[in-house]
Amino acid sequence: MDEMIKKIINGYTLNIYKDKLELSTAVFKFIESHIIHILKKKDRFKFCVSGGSTPKSVYQLLSKCDIRWEMVDVFLGDERCVDPNSELSNSLMLKNSLLTNFGSKAFFYEIFNDLNADDEAVKNHLISKLFEKCGSNPPSFDLTLLGLGDDGHTASLFPYQNNNVDDFVIFNEGKGLKRISLTPKVLSASSEIVFLVSGSNKRIALERLLDEKEPFDRTPSKLIKSINQISIFCDQESAKELEI
Repeated sequence: MDEMIKKIINGYTLNIYKDKLELSTAVFKFIESHIIHILKKKDRFKFCVSGGSTPKSVYQLLSKCDIRWEMVDVFLGDERCVDPNSELSNSLMLKNSLLTNFGSKAFFYEIFNDLNADDEAVKNHLISKLFEKCGSNPPSFDLTLLGLGDDGHTASLFPYQNNNVDDFVIFNEGKGLKRISLTPKVLSASSEIVFLVSGSNKRIALERLLDEKEPFDRTPSKLIKSINQISIFCDQESAKELEI
């Protein structure tokens, strides 16, 4: 399985790469191409990004692309409720990866830029900025990049929590931390949705994501739906349990 393998499984387009390096390169090239393509037709590119460790190498590669970053609006799909200077902050990770080099020209909405604001104020301000930048109801991104946790979560939509609410933003608990997250209603409205999956610890979660009979409460990533095909970019390590 040295060459990239592409399969369509239950509404997902699965792209399997040899290792994490080839995976990161492929995802970075896909995103770069998509930004360039959309900005030929639209004034701005609305980009929803994931936190965590898996996409960091993708962001570092993207930041070195000399594209029209000043026309790109970047939002996090979720954030830990921590100081923005904490090592646990997704915002800090972005500032040290995607938002460096050429990427520093992009607009980035930092969720917790006011540490004195209460939950309701933080939520309402995020929703207001989503409507301002996305201009639709529900707010719609040109591209949403999502991760997949080993427990089946995506963004901060964790198993057996009240994730599928008729709202745009929710607070949740996960992995011992309070978090804020965009809801399936917003994430599913994106024109293009990509899951980035890497590592042997993601095998069961990926298998469950692709299983039509898998319940949403155990695997909340399945709450993300689209009228278009959802793409999954993964490496061989994460795809070993799949029957392909």
